[in-house]
Amino acid sequence: MSEPAPAKDDRTSPRQRAYIGGKLVYGDYFSLDCVVRDITTGGAKIQLPEGQAVPDKVFLVDLKTAIAYDAHVAWRRYPLIGLAFEHQHGLHEADTPHLRILKQLWMASRERGGN
Repeated sequence: MSEPAPAKDDRTSPRQRAYIGGKLVYGDYFSLDCVVRDITTGGAKIQLPEGQAVPDKVFLVDLKTAIAYDAHVAWRRYPLIGLAFEHQHGLHEADTPHLRILKQLWMASRERGGN
């Protein structure tokens, strides 16, 4: 029996393996800690805590770089989820009420010793 062909890789930029802290934010600013396993300019693979589900539209806050990504779920293989980025926002220059809330979540995570 032959092995299946490898899946086509549609990435437009190379994947960078990572193991950094992240925070998913959705709904009325519900937040959930996650681990970013790899990241590109177009998306990321994240790992969720067991049994945790998320909606299709989320923000991913990279706790290391202080960047918030507007994202949607591209695939789900729990506990891993693939995100496709739509926009990115630097939180150091947060200039809207929405981004200021994401910045506060990032700062609180940093104070607690997050990545």
